[in-house]
Amino acid sequence: MAFSVSDVGDVAAALRGTVLQGHPVREGLGGTLLVDDVDPAQLLQAWRAAYSVMPVTGRWPVFTVPGGLHHEPEPEELAELELAAQTLDPWSVYRRHRGDEPQDPSEIEYYVEAFLGSAEVPRALEQLAGPVTEKDVQRWTYDTLLADPPLADRAFSGSEYLVGTSRWQTWPEVQLVLLPTASPWLAPAWLSYHGATRPGGPPAWAAAMLRWHQRWGAALVASWGTVLQFVTERRPQPGQEAWELAGQLLALGGNLECEQWQLAIALTRSDEWFLHDRP
Repeated sequence: MAFSVSDVGDVAAALRGTVLQGHPVREGLGGTLLVDDVDPAQLLQAWRAAYSVMPVTGRWPVFTVPGGLHHEPEPEELAELELAAQTLDPWSVYRRHRGDEPQDPSEIEYYVEAFLGSAEVPRALEQLAGPVTEKDVQRWTYDTLLADPPLADRAFSGSEYLVGTSRWQTWPEVQLVLLPTASPWLAPAWLSYHGATRPGGPPAWAAAMLRWHQRWGAALVASWGTVLQFVTERRPQPGQEAWELAGQLLALGGNLECEQWQLAIALTRSDEWFLHDRP
């Protein structure tokens, strides 16, 4: 594994000159270091401060609730998780088991009228004639919206919360965990996420985060057990890129409770994501 600073004093010194200057730093479970007394209202500002000194500390910062660390991994476990992240296909584990039921014309009419308005129903029934699934109807809806930006804005209105930080979960008390790795996809070695509580879930979660990190610059900011929060460096292009990414996020965030086309539109308009999966 790459180096990580283990001395509490050295990490505190690295944080001087940032908003985390003077915050207590102490040892945590599994080689982690914890930064205490962070104001939850300054979560993203504090995370960016810890991220900015990562070249010095070698530690990836992630927020949790106090006591949110659940495991103390051995070096062999970390090596196995890294290998899985590099080689595993996460979408063989995380699949959306929906959208394959044949849709009759009345279902298509109801869906299109609800989201696009009655004026779009005749075109939908003409273009979606024959055996189609719910997934087909959703993709037709997305392609129709991409071709008509004003219609897309109307259909998307009220769905802005799917991205950005306005709906990021907050807690009265938080802890900033400095993981002993610079690889955010290894966070499942220390942290848990309800969406990963399935056979092969944690390694596939790691593999998904690695792929998002490589393609979109996705950086894990917080892990609250049922919610994950990310900032990104790149946005997908409208069309297939955004559609595929939306499907991936919905596969891990089973309680986002939105249409795939809504999330696909949202992902092209923001640099912050969140996932939600609860019992």
